[in-house]
Amino acid sequence: MSTEKPAIWWIRRDLRLTDNPTLTAAHAGNRPVIPLFIQDPVLENSPYVGPRRLNFLHGALHDLGASLSDRGGQLIVRRGNPAEVLPAILAESGAEAIYAEADYSPYARRRDQAVAKLVPLELIEGVAIRPVGQVLKPDGDPYTVFTPFSKRWKGLPLPTARQLLSPPAQLQTPKLDSEPLPQIGDERSLFPPTAAEAEHRLDAFRQNNIFAYKAQRDILADDGTSALSPYLRFGLLSARQAAVVALEAMSAAPDKAARQGAETWLNELLWREFYINILYHFPEARASSFRPVYDDIAWRNDESEFQAWCAGQTGYPIVDAG
Repeated sequence: MSTEKPAIWWIRRDLRLTDNPTLTAAHAGNRPVIPLFIQDPVLENSPYVGPRRLNFLHGALHDLGASLSDRGGQLIVRRGNPAEVLPAILAESGAEAIYAEADYSPYARRRDQAVAKLVPLELIEGVAIRPVGQVLKPDGDPYTVFTPFSKRWKGLPLPTARQLLSPPAQLQTPKLDSEPLPQIGDERSLFPPTAAEAEHRLDAFRQNNIFAYKAQRDILADDGTSALSPYLRFGLLSARQAAVVALEAMSAAPDKAARQGAETWLNELLWREFYINILYHFPEARASSFRPVYDDIAWRNDESEFQAWCAGQTGYPIVDAG
């Protein structure tokens, strides 16, 4: 049993063990790690959160808990305001530091600023492929248009498979009280919430669809996309893992069309990267038009049209099918 003080890995959007810079930092020197998930009522009651999203998150927590247990660790679950929960568990456990993956939503930044005034919090980059704020214009200003942003991104040193971080073989977690893991609903999902499923989908996409992605992505009858969005959102798969697959596919492409397919998928990952940076540099974009000209759009706000949409009776098959 180690006598070294533990570190807290505060889990937010990085529900994985593979290629997790925050976990790697917390586990440096093989010190004990407290994997902590806080059920934050502010987030659970957000208008952006629905039952399916919560169910995916809860399932991912169960999967992560099992993976930690397999390595000798334990997922600790607490509920409440992080600014109250973290000081309490820091005192209870004797931990010397708290590591968390940096998050850039306005609420997350306010939350982390408040927490950092109370406890030793270190934010680690990992939600994006490159550190947020790294891809800038020559004058140091942020990009506001995607194409020059993507060209600059591709002009910097590219991520490689050698940079991907291996999961720890073993973990040691001090004995602490934990609330039960949230219950999972019984509704079957098209997105099984496990890290193994995320890696399986990435591998299947690499083998079967990535070269044809440019041609197939907009054909609804074809299963031509990666179907990885929720896994990237909650960090069951790192964006860097996905980017490495795209870049390796570009290098291995047998012809120009195949290379364009792989690069088109890389560009989709870079759109995600671009908007993470937009949110970081222009947080007001969360609640208002990024370009003021769009504030002048005259919306019809027709109640009968809205009810037709709710009932699946707009007359547009692709809309009504939803």
